[in-house]
Amino acid sequence: MNHPFHESGAPSVFWWILITGGIGFAAGFFGPIALNPEANQGPLVEIFISGPVGAFLGLVLYLLSRPLHFSAARQWQVLWASGAILAVVTLSFCLPGPVFRGFLLDAQIQGCKPPEQVADDAIAYWEKRVAGVTWAAPRAGWQDDARHRLHEDQAVALEVMVVRKLGIYESRKPWDKGGISARGWYPENEQKSYYAQYAGGACEDYPLGSRSVRFVSYNPPGMAGMPFCLPFRRHRSPPTSKTRQGGTNRRAPSGASLLC
Repeated sequence: MNHPFHESGAPSVFWWILITGGIGFAAGFFGPIALNPEANQGPLVEIFISGPVGAFLGLVLYLLSRPLHFSAARQWQVLWASGAILAVVTLSFCLPGPVFRGFLLDAQIQGCKPPEQVADDAIAYWEKRVAGVTWAAPRAGWQDDARHRLHEDQAVALEVMVVRKLGIYESRKPWDKGGISARGWYPENEQKSYYAQYAGGACEDYPLGSRSVRFVSYNPPGMAGMPFCLPFRRHRSPPTSKTRQGGTNRRAPSGASLLC
């Protein structure tokens, strides 16, 4: 039978496994709760990864310490240092990753319609989506409300040729929270439809053939069943916010933000 301590005062295999396994278990359980509560991954991390890995690490370190003939004090130092490193590594994996916020689109306007002209297609789109929902009934009269809102909205339905686009992400790590990163432009060359309000509510406000860069938010589609095409908005941004392009960190312009 292994006693918790050897006669020399060195930790036995029991303590190596208990301490490293316990630290891995605790870091894997409480780390996601504290650092990334939206992920709901705590039980998975501590049960299947950090706890067993910590226990296995303690066993390996115990076996390695035998032939090296470390003193009892040195073994305790190695044990606690290993536990600390395991906790830091586990917590680093629990940190929230960047969240996708939308696209910057470099696009050319090819067509424009008042939103009421696409009402039938929009309502057909949503009727198809609603038909797939079996656990709740749709609100009565929503089709008429949608047509009324499309008629009242100061918006247009644009047909554009997307030349290229750029994914926009927001950092959620504590030391860079709110920082903006971009993953690099890539060609698209695809015709798409967008629900736009940024220049006004008439097609005359959107000259055919004009080309510009707009932000499209990653949100539920607009009233016409199409994503919203939004302008850039200016507001104060944290001095630490950055835009990363092509792997290079670039500080965002003062007072400007890519998010709408």
